[in-house]
Amino acid sequence: MAYRTLKSIFHERDRAGADGEERSRRDSPAAIEWDLLIGEHSMFALMTPQIVALVERIMAYEPRIRHEWDGLPGRARDDYLDGMIIDEIQATNEIEQVRSTRKEISAALKALAEEQAVGSRRFVEMVRLYLGIEEPDTRGPQTLDDIRTVYDAVTAGEISADDAPDGERFRAGPVFIESGSGTVHRGLSPESAINDALTLMVAQGRNDEIPLLIRAVVAHFVFEYAHPFYDGNGRTGRYLLALDLRQVLAPYASLALSATLADNKDRYYRAFLDAEDPLNRGDLTPYVAVMLDLIAQAQHRLLVDLADRRQRIQQLENRIRFLVDDDLAGNLGLPTHAMSDAEDVGSLLYTLGQAWLFDVNRAVKLQSLADAAGRSTQFIRPRLALLDEAGVIETVTRKPLRFRLSSRGAALLGVAPG
Repeated sequence: MAYRTLKSIFHERDRAGADGEERSRRDSPAAIEWDLLIGEHSMFALMTPQIVALVERIMAYEPRIRHEWDGLPGRARDDYLDGMIIDEIQATNEIEQVRSTRKEISAALKALAEEQAVGSRRFVEMVRLYLGIEEPDTRGPQTLDDIRTVYDAVTAGEISADDAPDGERFRAGPVFIESGSGTVHRGLSPESAINDALTLMVAQGRNDEIPLLIRAVVAHFVFEYAHPFYDGNGRTGRYLLALDLRQVLAPYASLALSATLADNKDRYYRAFLDAEDPLNRGDLTPYVAVMLDLIAQAQHRLLVDLADRRQRIQQLENRIRFLVDDDLAGNLGLPTHAMSDAEDVGSLLYTLGQAWLFDVNRAVKLQSLADAAGRSTQFIRPRLALLDEAGVIETVTRKPLRFRLSSRGAALLGVAPG
């Protein structure tokens, strides 16, 4: 039977009926309570069969996702992770209607990867944070100052002076979220109330008696309910959620959520509004169920995408093996005597093919090609010259020297769109 909101019970019966149901839920051994008031009621959630099943579904996806991930070559994994970071930041910006382009985020990622001077480039600090999620010792904020540090990095250069925090750490004044029907949310005020809520958020994150996934989605609710900043709460909250999910999911899996939230934005926001409705009396159970379902959707999307990409890698391997075993020089349109080391050239094509499939720029530096082939740059330069002569690759930049497949090369390797 579907879990009913206390609001629906109030409207069907009366206040006494809702009072009795609330008491029954709070007294249940499946109830988890938190010492934070949502309006006049302390928040709680029930570990319903639906929630237990969602947790089980999410955890069942984990080994399958790791299997597909481990089946990708190292180059493909690196490029895929970069693409996920770009998608995650772009999606979380879209939810907040922050103007950004994949090109801007990619440029920030490239600058950090190549240790370039970043200057005033947008989203550099945000990209740096998301890159850090894959580090094994990455963990969420342990203090209120840590939360402010994360906020400053996530929103660096994107907050107007009028919306900058004006309290000791957070905002000093009130904040209201408006819609066409009026005020839909009031952030906690004064700053001491924000401090209390975020202190509880950090503390419950260390409570081993509550399942990690439940802690993660409840922490996300507490942060958004407190609304500690005038602007940038959504972006900061979703990054913190990714950090919390990192404790139980693989790092690349924790980066798969914002695109799903963007596709289900109305449902995502409705879950918050319903949890805050006074008639629901602090019952977060439906909110927790919605968030876990969205996480499960994101996991399924990631699993399908990884399986598809792994299949495409296998097809690339098979195609290159056929070209090498058949007559690589002839297949490239070169004289047979022009190529005495087809295996090495095939290795270069394999790396370039992976970049075409997974790298946002589809380009590979000369040194990266040499490293992937296990050869020196001097050895591979003439081989790349042959591929260029055959019209299979093209030079993208000269400083540093970077190459990618041409349209003909992509078609030859079977990686061009059909």
